Amino acid sequence: MIRRGRFARWDNREFEIVSYRRQYYLKSNDPSDRQWGFQVMNGRQEMFFKPILVTDLEDAYEIIPYVFISGYRFAIESYNVETGMLTLVTNNPFVQKKIPVRPQGKYEYIIDVSVHELKIEEDRIPILGFDSSYP
Repeated sequence: MIRRGRFARWDNREFEIVSYRRQYYLKSNDPSDRQWGFQVMNGRQEMFFKPILVTDLEDAYEIIPYVFISGYRFAIESYNVETGMLTLVTNNPFVQKKIPVRPQGKYEYIIDVSVHELKIEEDRIPILGFDSSYP
């Protein structure tokens, strides 16, 4: 699974966190989380949300996935689950001399690679005043 977006730890568990009109919500796809106060919103029966205060969270952070190919860092633009292919992008112009990338826009280079050929890493950036020192 490739994680991307904003996440929070609550009750020793990790959830995606979303905000709407200055209110934060934990998001879950697990129906059993309803016992912890998660509710269906907007009629979407497969997603559950729980209003939460920032002070109730143990940690909050944004996850940005990336990979290295031949020493060059690429951002993960998209992932096709059916084909197992990642679309990667970089703005490093030197990459085109070593890797068969194709131009994408004015200063970007793109390549499609099988997810099985790469080690996906993550940047974890603190948000909402946390320092992300949580293990």
